[in-house]
Amino acid sequence: MNELVKPVNSWNIRRIVIAVLLGTMTATYLRAFDFWPLGVADGLRALLDLAGPLILLAVVLTLLVWLASAFMALYRQKFQRAVGNFIAILSVPACSAILLATSISDPWVWYVVLNKSRFETAAANSPSMASPKFVVLEERDISTGIAGVTENHFVALIYSESDPDELASSIPGLRHIYGNFYRRDKFM
Repeated sequence: MNELVKPVNSWNIRRIVIAVLLGTMTATYLRAFDFWPLGVADGLRALLDLAGPLILLAVVLTLLVWLASAFMALYRQKFQRAVGNFIAILSVPACSAILLATSISDPWVWYVVLNKSRFETAAANSPSMASPKFVVLEERDISTGIAGVTENHFVALIYSESDPDELASSIPGLRHIYGNFYRRDKFM
């Protein structure tokens, strides 16, 4: 191949792109099971629940191979390639952490935003007589893992018109989602 036409990838840009995709896949996997209730496509959920450790193992093995590649590049004094490998290695947990920390990637936020008028109508029509309105709109069982070994995880979507700080201090496991909507996590 002609040297002038040969592509140069001394920074391992492809690995960095793959690392961002791996980090996104890991965060998406974790977020999906935080939203997906039991009873909806149970077979697919069970299959993906079993595949989770395999996905995480594949990510860890990929990072170990890239780490070995980075040290080999350092030994051969190919510093750009080594730095590219280290950037790729750090991109996976960084991308996952950013996606897990931001609310833009939270499926509960999008669920509330897309169904806001329906939920507000349901809250207005509820028979709750509490002075600041407090209504549990929906409850889900999002438990993962082996039955009987791990704790059951239940999530409740709550509409409340009371003060957010006062509400958060009075109900354990409560987290603000959007507007007057809250999420309560319960482990049993």
